[in-house]
Amino acid sequence: MASLIPSVPKAKGILFQQLHFHPLYSHCLRRGHATAVVAHPLLPKTNLITALCNQEYHDSCNTIRGPLSRTTSSIRYVSSADSSKPSSTPQRTRPRIVVAMSGGVDSSVAAHLLQSKARNPSVQVHDNNHVQDVTCNNNSCDGIEVIGLHMSNWNALDEDPDKSNATNTRGKQSSPNPIDTTATHSLPNNSSSKPSSNSTTFCQASEKEYTDAQSVAQHLSIPLHRVSFASEYWIQVFEPFVESLAFKSKGTKTNSNQSELTMPNPDYGCNTFIKFGAMKKYAMGQMNADFVATGHYAQLWHRGYTGDNDSSGVFRDWMMETSRTLEQNVRSSLEGRPEEEWVLNNQHTASQKDNPPPMLLAGADRSKDQSYFLSGVKGEAFRNVIFPLGHLAKSQSANTNADSSYNNTVQQTVRDIAHQAAIPTASKRDSMGICFIGKRNFGQFVSQYLPEPPAPGTFVDVDTGEIVGYHEGSMHYTIGQGAKISGASARYFVCGKGSTGDDGNTVFVCNSTHHPSLYTDELSVDFDAFNWIGLGEKSDTDSFGHVPYPLVEGRPIKLLARTRHLQPLAQCTVSWQRSRDANSLGKLTVQFEKPMRAITPCQVVSLYAGSDGLICLGGGPIKGRGSSYLERGMDVSLSMLHPAGINDLSVLRS
Repeated sequence: MASLIPSVPKAKGILFQQLHFHPLYSHCLRRGHATAVVAHPLLPKTNLITALCNQEYHDSCNTIRGPLSRTTSSIRYVSSADSSKPSSTPQRTRPRIVVAMSGGVDSSVAAHLLQSKARNPSVQVHDNNHVQDVTCNNNSCDGIEVIGLHMSNWNALDEDPDKSNATNTRGKQSSPNPIDTTATHSLPNNSSSKPSSNSTTFCQASEKEYTDAQSVAQHLSIPLHRVSFASEYWIQVFEPFVESLAFKSKGTKTNSNQSELTMPNPDYGCNTFIKFGAMKKYAMGQMNADFVATGHYAQLWHRGYTGDNDSSGVFRDWMMETSRTLEQNVRSSLEGRPEEEWVLNNQHTASQKDNPPPMLLAGADRSKDQSYFLSGVKGEAFRNVIFPLGHLAKSQSANTNADSSYNNTVQQTVRDIAHQAAIPTASKRDSMGICFIGKRNFGQFVSQYLPEPPAPGTFVDVDTGEIVGYHEGSMHYTIGQGAKISGASARYFVCGKGSTGDDGNTVFVCNSTHHPSLYTDELSVDFDAFNWIGLGEKSDTDSFGHVPYPLVEGRPIKLLARTRHLQPLAQCTVSWQRSRDANSLGKLTVQFEKPMRAITPCQVVSLYAGSDGLICLGGGPIKGRGSSYLERGMDVSLSMLHPAGINDLSVLRS
């Protein structure tokens, strides 16, 4: 194997410009095992080099539960490149569904609902008017096969123990928030190394998630596999995210309305590249699944589903009835809206009409709807995907937020089902926050991965131009949030970033949450960066088969949009401004009917159709925003504003 430093090629990524910056290398070096550099199979595609130990992976969780036993030897660490489907597979008499099980109540209930269909010869399905039974006919009672899959996307060994012991703003050590957690490997018996206390706590939370998933799988009598996609997550999600922060932390003098950032949000990227990328490929390939299911609060209308390839009558009947129900809901949502008739007639070719991609729909529980974070997933990736919770409300308090088509028929909630089925995670609290950070301080945690410390700068009052405070890096702030300036006499909100004089890292602030500087009514997205879902497919003969045909014909379209998760949908007009540059397709411009608060470059805008915004047409990272009302010399009043979120009571009540 190659020697360490001399043979290392120059890396393209910011994080890997020097090999010793990589935390895995630092981890190996501290333990005396860094004697070789090994290129990961995925890395040649991105010109990055990962420093790996030339021995077995180490497991900082070892101090918690000891080395892996043979009972957990099914754990496999793979790359998505190793996910091709076997050339020959045994003939099955029932479809195999792999359920992503995180250890939370949602994925647990999703697995339970599918397993119930596998056990019961009579399966309940929901349509607009009533609950009906699908009864097995002749030999159609062979049900389905359900298998659990627990994935880990983060390895605690990737953390610098000298920096990961971050404390929160109250001075107390941060405790992790357990979501899809670290990978686990055996630590050699002769190692005396001790993981940092913070990483150990994170590992404890990680193991708790896995043991919860195990408990549910045992309760449901289904097998559970475990797999790590830590390397895929690092390369496809985390590195672009940190490079975006590095760009922000340099204090680069740029137009504050423009963005050079590439990863809007790790959760958005995780759905796009991991859950419906690497994980789905692994499930469909290595596990030979026919379908993949998750606990997302969203719905998929599989318009092209015929059931011809499914041997299980009960499963086929359930899928067909679900498809008919969702079709009714979609057509009802579009009824009386001739300006949106193109939504169901956008397929340009016969092949697209015969096998259209799935259509992403909002979850019936609008207070939990996750279509916003799913809007970056390619429509083709939703084929063979099931969302068993899409028609359900999470809790009784959320029933009032469910679609009217379900309000009169679906009273049971996910929590109700979990308790009635005695699922071990029935009372488990929801996990919040970015999975690899949990409750740890965001800025302190991420700073350990930046190639250089964030550049300090000033807080400047946008009205007076006066310096009202100092900060340690603009990357810690996003437009619209409270600035929390120490010693300030007024409460300030971040309204922009830019440069003043020699300071290229200024954070502009305003003294009101509804200040004109926070509002604009326009944004833009690079045309190539927007992900259209469910309308058609791009092909060699039709480069814009996936794009709404009114836009292709040069006509604007009226839609609904949101720029934040769960934000009430806003009326808007979308147009395509083509570029004269042969290397660019131009941009999409979204013009809102009401002023929108805190539109932020690199965050996501998702577009919806239908009277109630049922149909999610896709999403993409915001490239730029229009001039603020302050820049236009215009004031704003509460009555003219669109709510920034579901809790923006001052606007909602105006």
